[in-house]
Amino acid sequence: MKPISPSIVVAFVGLLCAVSVPVVAQPRQNTSLVNAPFGNDRGFAEISARLLPAVVGIKATRALSGAPRDDVHAGAGGSTTGSGFVVDSRGVVVTNNHVIEGNDEFEVVLGDGTSLKATLIGRDSETDLAVLRVLGAKNLATVAWGNSDQVQVGEWAIAIGSPFGLGNSVSVGVISARNRDVQAGLYDDFLQTDAAINRGNSGGPLFNARGQVVGVNTAIVSPNGTQGGSVGVGFAVPANLARSIVADIVRTGAVQRGWIGARVRLLSLEERGVGPKGVLISDIARNSPAALAGLRVGDRLLSWAGQEVVDPRTLARLVASARPQSRVAVEALRGSQPIRVQMTIARLPAELSPPRGQAMPVVTVLGMVLRMATPADRPRLPAQVRVIITALDPFGPGKDQVTVGDGLLEVQGRSVASPQEARAALLEAARHRDGVVIRLYRNGQSIYRAIRPSRR
Repeated sequence: MKPISPSIVVAFVGLLCAVSVPVVAQPRQNTSLVNAPFGNDRGFAEISARLLPAVVGIKATRALSGAPRDDVHAGAGGSTTGSGFVVDSRGVVVTNNHVIEGNDEFEVVLGDGTSLKATLIGRDSETDLAVLRVLGAKNLATVAWGNSDQVQVGEWAIAIGSPFGLGNSVSVGVISARNRDVQAGLYDDFLQTDAAINRGNSGGPLFNARGQVVGVNTAIVSPNGTQGGSVGVGFAVPANLARSIVADIVRTGAVQRGWIGARVRLLSLEERGVGPKGVLISDIARNSPAALAGLRVGDRLLSWAGQEVVDPRTLARLVASARPQSRVAVEALRGSQPIRVQMTIARLPAELSPPRGQAMPVVTVLGMVLRMATPADRPRLPAQVRVIITALDPFGPGKDQVTVGDGLLEVQGRSVASPQEARAALLEAARHRDGVVIRLYRNGQSIYRAIRPSRR
């Protein structure tokens, strides 16, 4: 696999977030309309007319801290735009997390230009999905989910969204590939399409030829990030994954994702040998489900609930899809000795459960999840604490130094007043130091701790 040119990046198509990614050339696809699935000269016109009313624009704004909440100051703190689609006529709208992240006021723009206020039901940064509810909505046009597991390479794909804020636009292509890992997150399993996707399409639907949603458009490969526009390589979160995430968020406000507390890696050439392959356990968190089940560092994990584990990505998706408190049979090798354990799944510690209807903007940095302090925190935290650590990566650099509930006061002697400011300070310090000194507020005291960023 030849690495892609450094000037080409995978870019989230609502914001300018990008990571380099290797790309494999795809076979040339036949996109002729001769075999269009509708059997008439109108081609995709009829199906587009049916789908367009359910595709919406999203405008997310951040109130300027300390400014009055009025029309004059609305959006003074910044704004982002993207696309979305309605899955429930009472106003449930699906979009991308990176469209709404860090914002606290939301508007949904219908195809006829009507702008409606919306609230955040919940979001999931790991799969880059978010769900909004339109206030006072009823009888909105909707679209239906399709089965992304049945999607085949070469099938028609229809992308609808609002590129560059122009309003709903339709583009047509094919499914170019499946199971793409673009290194955007732990659970990457994207559909790839050559239907044109550009900045502003983030969160919009990718349809099959029957008008069913098979993906949520999220990222593109493009020269110079999203500014370079579409070159025919776009990525969508598969509908089956998105549908499950959305259902969890609508039901509970957060994702019910499983966790076992084990870190695994591929086997080296020397370790592979003959016989079962699997993945090697390289680290286990204290008191985690994996530790309580008796697994050890060095064990070779072979199967999960009867399904073969071939690489870390496969295991990550299997674990994430398991319900907390369920029990799963795991097969492994310890040396040459087969072992079988029953593991009780826990909930991923880094997940947040924000109150329904509240945005609670958060950021993740160096294995810490940060949010703004709220009036509800004031009985236990003084006014100078503006940022709170709400979750920790059990394998992250702060696992032995930071506690959930700590207030973050300073980074390298610099006061921080928001999660975004804290993230910027932490990343800047981590680039130049082996250890980052932070000042925390814990149990009525101000304490200092040093965290050591991972070097890759």
